[in-house]
Amino acid sequence: MFATKRIAGLIASLALPVLAATAGPAAAQAAADAFDRLPGNELSGRQIGWGKAGTLEAFEKAVETLKPMVVVFGSQGSSYSQMLAQKVLPCPHLNQLAGIAVFVYGPPQADEFARRMALHLKLTEFPTISVIAPRTDTLTEIYRLEGFFEAETIARDLRTTFERGGYWPKGFSPAALPQHKLAYPNMICTRDAARR
Repeated sequence: MFATKRIAGLIASLALPVLAATAGPAAAQAAADAFDRLPGNELSGRQIGWGKAGTLEAFEKAVETLKPMVVVFGSQGSSYSQMLAQKVLPCPHLNQLAGIAVFVYGPPQADEFARRMALHLKLTEFPTISVIAPRTDTLTEIYRLEGFFEAETIARDLRTTFERGGYWPKGFSPAALPQHKLAYPNMICTRDAARR
């Protein structure tokens, strides 16, 4: 209950209203449609659920579970955002990080909370990947990656961010993660694939 009040306070302080019934259904449906277009890719039964509920729900879950929130801000009109969503996010390099953080794809045009977060964080480039600390007193960005990168680079940077922030599971070494050298058709998981 206390965390819910603090989340509401943070939302109010950022002028981030909970989606009202008038704006909510259309924005929620647009966000759900954007997620439905993301292809799935399982790795040993682990898969990132790219937050079909939206960024507000993802933020609440992050605070509740004390996990960082990884937000991929994408622009619907950007070809790089579309390539990132379709050819990078489903790569197994990222799926290895499932469960360590709360992941959400938040197109600001379709998700009011994502739009207001992007304004607060002063985002100017899309796509942008931001890692948000699970705090209720302020919106704290602990990592940002602007532009288009292959999954291998994104996963490596996220692992480093999680380790430095103390979010990496105790007793688990990032070196224990399998290294993916296989080619994944129609995906941009490694630098070699990005050059194609």
